[in-house]
Amino acid sequence: PSCRFRSSLPQPPPPPLRPLVAMGGSCSCENTKKAVDELAEHIEDTSGEAAEAWIEAAHKAAHAAEHVAEKVAEVAKKVAHEAVEIADDAKEHVVEAVEVVKESVEATCATMDAAVAAVTGVMIVEFVPDKGAVRKVSFKTNNVGFEIAMSGGGCCGPAAQARVAVKKVDKKGQAEALGVLQSWKVVSI
Repeated sequence: PSCRFRSSLPQPPPPPLRPLVAMGGSCSCENTKKAVDELAEHIEDTSGEAAEAWIEAAHKAAHAAEHVAEKVAEVAKKVAHEAVEIADDAKEHVVEAVEVVKESVEATCATMDAAVAAVTGVMIVEFVPDKGAVRKVSFKTNNVGFEIAMSGGGCCGPAAQARVAVKKVDKKGQAEALGVLQSWKVVSI
């Protein structure tokens, strides 16, 4: 197996074998056995050292991997936090943009209503019934057929609650024909 630590591990050369003289020399089994025993002892010594070096290298690699994992987790946590902040900022900007668009639409509608009223001679009054959404009523003549008065915010109530409201609707008048009812609040004219 290949490993980048292999080149840094000690690789001592094997001990020199005693030459066995084949032709006319002395070659005994005892000499051969002694040489094999010495080689085996050398291999045992160096394999122990190599194993220790491999174990040490493995420990260093594990420590480095732990350090890298800690750094990755730290960076991931920072990135997640920043992503949440960016999302929150984006959400705030979207909410602000929606409010600006709503205000622009309301202003545009008011301008269009005023332009239509000016061209056609119609008076547009916005009312809020006791329960319900704003209702626009278009009066074709100046005789609208209702009277207004201040409502709410009397002597005991806060002044902020005082509003202009329909006090009386004339029988067979334009307001009655258009469905305007007493106590409706006038929002705009």
